Amino acid sequence: MSTATTAVPADTRAGGPSRILAVFRFHFVNPTIVAWMPLGITGIIFAMNWAIWFIVHTATTEGGEEMSNGTSWSGASMFIFVWLLVLAVQAMNRTFHLALGLGATRRDYYLGTVAALLVACAGWAIVFGVLGLVEDATGGWGLNGHMFASVYFGDDGPFARTWYVFLLMLFFASLGLVAGALWVRWRTWGILGFGVVLGFLLIGGLAWIALTNAWAQVGAFFAGLGFAGAYPLLLIPVVVAGLLGFLALRRATARS
Repeated sequence: MSTATTAVPADTRAGGPSRILAVFRFHFVNPTIVAWMPLGITGIIFAMNWAIWFIVHTATTEGGEEMSNGTSWSGASMFIFVWLLVLAVQAMNRTFHLALGLGATRRDYYLGTVAALLVACAGWAIVFGVLGLVEDATGGWGLNGHMFASVYFGDDGPFARTWYVFLLMLFFASLGLVAGALWVRWRTWGILGFGVVLGFLLIGGLAWIALTNAWAQVGAFFAGLGFAGAYPLLLIPVVVAGLLGFLALRRATARS
């Protein structure tokens, strides 16, 4: 999450937990990439959406409820989830070889990187949760708009919504983590293979549901789980991606 030209903590060569902490700190040396840039872009996206809500609100005769129903399906906030995916890939691409050259082991590097991503996801989920509270308290920023309290994040209250957002952020970050590890190990071929496998898994799953005419059963299954039961299922691919990322990284060399 930092650039290779930034300063490196002096204790990278220390043992065990000290190396993990050094790698963790290394990823936050440049806060612009981790915080300020995505925060600024999110602010711009919000301003553009607010302007659209204002135009629609003043140019139509629809009631506030109709306006609210329309904006509740907004995907404007998805930028930050994709950013976390890219951030994970970028972090490993820019810091892995340098960290190894400074004495960090692959295991310590991976654990430090995972810890940094966990903290980044938690921090952004809290920001998301606070903005969602403000959105609720102001009636959709005064215009019945939705960006941080969209229908995708459930209706189980602000704390549950923050938890769901955190889990979704972990999912995207874990995809970036394994993609970054594959890039470090096999470069372009690793990313291409990862994309092909994901594509076949997705298409295969949809084909299986379609061929068995199981759409109703799948829908009923997730409806029965609700948001509280469905979102934690994301931890399964998160753990799988984490293990795959470590397996790919353990054989990567400083000259991969």
